[in-house]
Amino acid sequence: MVIRLILGTQDPFILDIDDETPLFVILRDLFYSGDWHNLRKDFEEFPEVVQKIRGLEKLEEKVTSLNEIIYEPIVWTEVVEFLERYGLTPEKLLHATADGLYELAIEYSDKNQIERAKDILKFAMKLDKNYAPAYELYGTFLLEDGDVEGAIKYLSRSIELDPWLVQSYSMIGEAYYNIGKYDKAIEFWEKEIKLSPSNTFTYFMLSDAYTKMNDFEKAIKVLEKFRETSENSIIALYELAELYRKVGNENKTKEYESLILEIDPRNDPNGVEIWAKVHLKKGNYDKVIQVIDNLVNTSPESRHLNLILAVAYVKTNQIEKARKLVEELKDDDFWYLYGKREFFDELLTQSEKELCGIK
Repeated sequence: MVIRLILGTQDPFILDIDDETPLFVILRDLFYSGDWHNLRKDFEEFPEVVQKIRGLEKLEEKVTSLNEIIYEPIVWTEVVEFLERYGLTPEKLLHATADGLYELAIEYSDKNQIERAKDILKFAMKLDKNYAPAYELYGTFLLEDGDVEGAIKYLSRSIELDPWLVQSYSMIGEAYYNIGKYDKAIEFWEKEIKLSPSNTFTYFMLSDAYTKMNDFEKAIKVLEKFRETSENSIIALYELAELYRKVGNENKTKEYESLILEIDPRNDPNGVEIWAKVHLKKGNYDKVIQVIDNLVNTSPESRHLNLILAVAYVKTNQIEKARKLVEELKDDDFWYLYGKREFFDELLTQSEKELCGIK
């Protein structure tokens, strides 16, 4: 169906609107950041298309702005089919940029349409062979697929193009770590930390990689450096206590365990379980009950902490309370309960586990 717009009486402006029309607006926004001029340049060999684009420009100028409201959502297959109709490959779009494609790939990824997101990134890399973010995201998808070799190839290329692309260093480190090449993982994580010292998680991964290589002194050094800006990190204190124990420094182990006991875990939500574990091992059951019960009651998303509460209840002979919590978690969060079996094994005897319904 075609709708003909006629605007004005003297020297009227005529524009035919058909099913194809929204695609020109999509192309303008997706490839040219809203620039009609550059879109026209890439369609120069198609005079009828150039005329249509000029008409859309005039429509915006005289009537209303044309934006995503008239075309969302963007269907990538339709865009590709449209370009193929005119024989326009990525290499022929000389005035286009890859920014919009990258954003579209992320949108598809957020909808869990990873294969389509990959197709978009492949197009982007052909369009602009030097567009580093596309290589980084494509490499990340490959790593998630288990294609370590492919992931390293694309992520490494992204760094060649943009040495400041911090996420690529992180992902390459993860790739090498996953195949047991801890020395290579360390190489890239060290570079990542130099570029972005605030990336907390990387310090722990770096320390773990050194630990895997039995280089405990360097693992300690990494976490001690992290503590320069996060001295009350419960996780760091706990990891350091364990590392100092491995190198035979019991004084440091006791010092850091004592520091954990003094910290208010409400200021470090990520370390609550570790804080509780240390207190439970010291026999401070009432303290754990008081703090965890308060956290669960004031923060509904903290219900998983009822596992800790259950252990403390067993230790204080409040068996019925413990059983009730375990049964509730079995119903709602079975996989979380299963994943924490080591927590129970470490803190409860077999008979205590049976008393609260853990087999």
